[in-house]
Amino acid sequence: MPQLLHLPGELLARVISHIDQSALKQLRQTCRTLAQFVSRELFRTVHLFPDEESYERVRNISNNTILRSLVRKIYINTCYKDSVDCTLTEPFKDAILQLKRFPNVQSTVLRFDKNCCVDDDGVEMWRSEWPQPPTYREEVLHVFFSWLTSLDVPTKELGICNLQDLTIKDTDTRAMMAKVLCGLQSLRLNIATEHHEASPEEDLEFPEPHEFFAEMPFAWLKPTMGSLEHLTIYCDNYWGFFPKLDLKGIHFPRLKTLALGNFGFAQDAHVEWIVSHEATLAELYLDDCTILYDVGITKENIGRCSFEKTEMEVRIREDCPSLSKHYRSYEKRWHDLFDTFRTRLPLLRHFRMGTTCWSDGMPFEKEANINIGLMNDRYMVCYDGYGPSPYMTGRGNARDNEKVAPECDEEDRNALRLLLQSIGQSAPESWSVDYREVEDLLDTQYR
Repeated sequence: MPQLLHLPGELLARVISHIDQSALKQLRQTCRTLAQFVSRELFRTVHLFPDEESYERVRNISNNTILRSLVRKIYINTCYKDSVDCTLTEPFKDAILQLKRFPNVQSTVLRFDKNCCVDDDGVEMWRSEWPQPPTYREEVLHVFFSWLTSLDVPTKELGICNLQDLTIKDTDTRAMMAKVLCGLQSLRLNIATEHHEASPEEDLEFPEPHEFFAEMPFAWLKPTMGSLEHLTIYCDNYWGFFPKLDLKGIHFPRLKTLALGNFGFAQDAHVEWIVSHEATLAELYLDDCTILYDVGITKENIGRCSFEKTEMEVRIREDCPSLSKHYRSYEKRWHDLFDTFRTRLPLLRHFRMGTTCWSDGMPFEKEANINIGLMNDRYMVCYDGYGPSPYMTGRGNARDNEKVAPECDEEDRNALRLLLQSIGQSAPESWSVDYREVEDLLDTQYR
């Protein structure tokens, strides 16, 4: 203990930051000097849940002048567990609004249920039912942004976990949201979409994901362009191509960190947008992202994908001409992208491409833990109308109108190693997480 107390304050604080919560609570009782450092760590983050016990705990901290000044980050959880019934009660609203009593909050996270649905719109389509419908979520967002706009010092970091893929209709909420976004340094969005449990291939037939990603650049990204340094966007379905995300006119002159989850690269514009941040980008994370080497879209959905009809070719399916679609291939491979990142991102110092654990839902604040590897689903096709999902790994028995998956493991591995070597980064080349196992940077499944 005496040796610990003689450490410089900055080093002591770092040591304490690695101690678990239960040990910190005991350590806080040992001596006054340690209590000061431990208290900073113990009360740096506050978690609010929708129950009286949580309200009381947060209230006690806010009533203590010293402790409330230590709080830097607040998590607002709309539920303890996913799929549990909940309502936005007046006490929960009041508890959120009372968070303005914490004067030094710099970061905040709002977490919804990972399961979502839409209100009954009268459309004859099977829709799921979950405890947090859009009316509930919009009301929570209204209260949430009301609190954030009431702060004397604007928050610097904002994260929303399981944000439903719906456009916000309430004009007051949109105005408050724009005010909060315009000064952010960090934005994390985990997008939750509705799932058709009986027919998963219908997920992307719902209009909501297409409408949401069409509006995202203007509603969520453009207001942050002048200040944003960190951007994370994940979605529980593949995105970028179908539903499409058009990032023309969106640029972040201060962006240092970019993390994408479940993104589908289908054209050079996607890569060029990333490297357009070459003057600042130092960290790039790609979690379960894929190259769509071939895509096929029905004529009804062409307007929902990244290409115009004139940019695609019609391939006739001989066994069933009525199922013919508009197709386009993408010739770039991961080794091309790795070489591009290596040669055109001069400030890049950290790169991770591979997978984290998605079994309990979308990873949140986990991009730095991505296990580096060349997964088998790094190359996929998107064939609209196929089930159980239009997104599929390549097949060796592709039909005449389809493309066979690329075979370039060695080229990809060499390019990845060269990229990591160029930025001075090492990574385990063999590991296993859940059912995923990698040896020599290559996914062992189906090899």
